[in-house]
Amino acid sequence: MSFMDFSSWPRDQEQTFVVYEQHTSDSQKKALTAGIIAAVGVLVLMLGIYAGVEPDHRDVTKDMNMSNLTKKGHDTAHDTTPPAASTDKK
Repeated sequence: MSFMDFSSWPRDQEQTFVVYEQHTSDSQKKALTAGIIAAVGVLVLMLGIYAGVEPDHRDVTKDMNMSNLTKKGHDTAHDTTPPAASTDKK
């Protein structure tokens, strides 16, 4: 990559910025390399966990009483009317 003639400044002033342009370019390459290595590492870790850990196979629905979820006419156990007020006076 050429770091010369990137602006309209005189050539001797442009030369003072070449060091910074090279440093920026090198830093970007290192950051990209580190990012790719980290992504591959996380991918390998995730695939290892996916392949190595067995999922839980418990049946949590075996103890559920499904009969209380179906409507069978009017049920007095589920009556929504409020109870009558008691008239006991002490």
